[in-house]
Amino acid sequence: MIELWYQALHSAVGIEIVCSDPPRVAAKLRQIRKEVQDPDLDSISICSSPFDPTKLWMVKKRIPDAT
Repeated sequence: MIELWYQALHSAVGIEIVCSDPPRVAAKLRQIRKEVQDPDLDSISICSSPFDPTKLWMVKKRIPDAT
């Protein structure tokens, strides 16, 4: 599942995951992120799709402008 984190990290805005048990998958993804301890992965949020209960979104957090 670590490959999902890096797919999301290297995508433009994030990725969508289709799964049968989104809460369990989200918990597993968070556990993996904690184990890996890669600070780059902190820039990604896991959200439930508001349109489809069988989908999770791994989306990049917005970085505020440096100006």
